Amino acid sequence: MLFAVLLAVLPAPIVEGTVGEPTGLGAAGAQVTLTQGERTQVLRTGPGGQFRFRVFAGPGSISVVLPQGWSHDGPATASFDARSGKTVRTRFAARARRVLRGRLLIEGGAIGDADVEADGVRTHTDAEGNFIVEGLPPGKVAVRMEWLSGAAELPSGPGEVTADIPLTAPGLPELRLRRLPQPPAVRPVAAWIEGRPLTEAESGDIERLAALVNLDPAFRLVMVAPAGSVAPAARAALVFQRYLIGPFLVPAEKIAFAVGEVAPRGNLALLLMRPEAQ
Repeated sequence: MLFAVLLAVLPAPIVEGTVGEPTGLGAAGAQVTLTQGERTQVLRTGPGGQFRFRVFAGPGSISVVLPQGWSHDGPATASFDARSGKTVRTRFAARARRVLRGRLLIEGGAIGDADVEADGVRTHTDAEGNFIVEGLPPGKVAVRMEWLSGAAELPSGPGEVTADIPLTAPGLPELRLRRLPQPPAVRPVAAWIEGRPLTEAESGDIERLAALVNLDPAFRLVMVAPAGSVAPAARAALVFQRYLIGPFLVPAEKIAFAVGEVAPRGNLALLLMRPEAQ
């Protein structure tokens, strides 16, 4: 008898929760359906993606239909067992669809047919430097093409951003490396881009530096382009890198690219360097 009285005075169970991203952004306007036997309740989430039901004691289920521009990042349904006087809390993971339609620029010119990465999502540009990526987080997103970097700003909620993205290369001092007393290997940028065979002298200079860089884990090979010609030099560096990794057996993590005044304009120089502290 006492137990029955207690049940009668206990408040009805509550089922509440949120729909949205782990960052806290909620999916406003999601349709949430709660079912207990033949009883069904339906509501829309609030501005923060929150929902709240007053239910009967006993088992039930919740299902979520997301608004346009959102996708599920986990199960769309959940079961619960409500008890009088208790609150059941749940969270449905969802992701806002953010799309970046970008165009890569280097020194004002488009860079086409290149691999690009935006916040870990990889894609490839067309001949005019255009690319599309989605599944990105909100806020400032880093955009990289090998050693060059830029950024784009994505909205907090679902949306598309179309932007030209200027890429820049680090200056040689920014690498915090010091040059070792070895003559650089210098070759015209055009020779790399056009695929001309290496001369005996060019091959010898590169082979010398490639052999030295593997003598110490701290050593690095840095391809250096003069300011004002980064776009063609970056293309040449991609070709040069394949030679260093392939025939000359240099690990990719030992290769870097920077802008500096080492060789005359139109040339790409290769320096042997090590961290400043060593």
